Amino acid sequence: MIKVIAIGGEPGAGKSTLMWKLIDRLQPEAKFAEYKLVPYHQKDNIYILGKYEEGETFSGTDRMSMSVQPEAIKFLDTLPNDSVVIYEGDRLFTQSFLEHCHEHHNLQIIYLQTTKEERIIRYAQRGSNQNETWLQGRETKIANILSNMTLMFNTTKYKNNNKEDQNLIIDHIVTGMEAK
Repeated sequence: MIKVIAIGGEPGAGKSTLMWKLIDRLQPEAKFAEYKLVPYHQKDNIYILGKYEEGETFSGTDRMSMSVQPEAIKFLDTLPNDSVVIYEGDRLFTQSFLEHCHEHHNLQIIYLQTTKEERIIRYAQRGSNQNETWLQGRETKIANILSNMTLMFNTTKYKNNNKEDQNLIIDHIVTGMEAK
């Protein structure tokens, strides 16, 4: 069964930063392959969904089309059963896509938590100009996903306030991939 690892959290929780470090650790092939709207890195049946280009602050699935979800479902259907698919970002971290992955694959949700103070620092560092209403909308979306009875048992929450936290999370993800 395909293992799907979805990394989510509120804006500023460190999802993209964590994914960059995970990519560095896994050292996937340097080139991107393209499957319609779903670019990915591939190495040893490990697929990293998203667009990750040097110097990009906002990457991952956030750089994809708003309509990427049907293409991602088709993409998952093409993979061998021993594959691991990892992604982060708002385009695929939706209740409907997560429910699909829960029903058809082995889903693991990694939810990143940070303090509000740490998020504010990160917003300033990346020059974020998202307004409070938009941020509250994202918080509500995440809260709805976390309270979904179907998905809550697939979710592990991690504090992501510093490099040590990130290293522990990456170790957990890699260990879980090896136990696929």
